[in-house]
Amino acid sequence: MADLRSQDFRERMRAEFLDGAANLPWDEIWLRMANARFALIDAIQGVSQEQADWTPGAMDAEDESTWSIGEVMRHVITASPNIAEIIAATANGTTVVKGPPGQIVAPASDVDDLRLQVTSVSERLLSVGNALPEEVDNETTVPHAFFGDLPSMAWPLFQAFHDGDHTRQIIALKSHPDFPG
Repeated sequence: MADLRSQDFRERMRAEFLDGAANLPWDEIWLRMANARFALIDAIQGVSQEQADWTPGAMDAEDESTWSIGEVMRHVITASPNIAEIIAATANGTTVVKGPPGQIVAPASDVDDLRLQVTSVSERLLSVGNALPEEVDNETTVPHAFFGDLPSMAWPLFQAFHDGDHTRQIIALKSHPDFPG
């Protein structure tokens, strides 16, 4: 997991998101978001219920580094529609503020159902380009708790970072010596 407590790290990432939003074409922004999401989906394939529920220590809902694979999946299910809505709203010049980061409100479910839900919210997230106007508003922003105010095209770049961070978390869990076989 990225160290979001580091102000330097947060500022570097914010600058990267803003630079990409200002300079990259939509197809490249979308591709970064899609590739990161596909890697996350790939990481959850074949995970059993026992593996989805396993965590190396006590789970703390406020500390993402303690989450199980199932909790990461539930978080992705919760956050993805929010991010899609923020991208579409800001691109169209309106704002919508969604729940705080680290939120898990998707109900607990079996791992197969969670995988289906991740796929479903991913389809919606990756089709957000259909909601973009011909001229994207680059002035309207929505605040992110760690990265500050972000315009519409910075949000998919944040999402790519976010998915990559959780993919690394899943891979680390799977490589833990006590991870169920």
